[in-house]
Amino acid sequence: MANDGPAELVFVVDVSSFTRKGFVGSTTYDGAPVAIDFDDADKGVSLSSEMAKRLKVRKGSRLSIAVESEQNLIAESEVLSVGKGTKISSAKIYYAIGREGGAVIRVRKG
Repeated sequence: MANDGPAELVFVVDVSSFTRKGFVGSTTYDGAPVAIDFDDADKGVSLSSEMAKRLKVRKGSRLSIAVESEQNLIAESEVLSVGKGTKISSAKIYYAIGREGGAVIRVRKG
């Protein structure tokens, strides 16, 4: 399998439920369902060990997150933790996805 560019994670996210601090987006990763927590606290991104390995990142690594929706945007963030669930804590991402009810998200090492 050829590597045509930088490693990235691609999620097609639909807002599936709301929490006291944000919402949960449902998607799949490697064919399995995954819930991603979203909030607007700008604390960073938490990734599973497999996701971090694919991106070749660790705690403190910079990430670029692109949201493809009605209003495309790119936000910068950093890895907050690895192996403790999947969460994106970014105001820009939170409001872009929440406004549309979902989006395609591309996460790359920044």
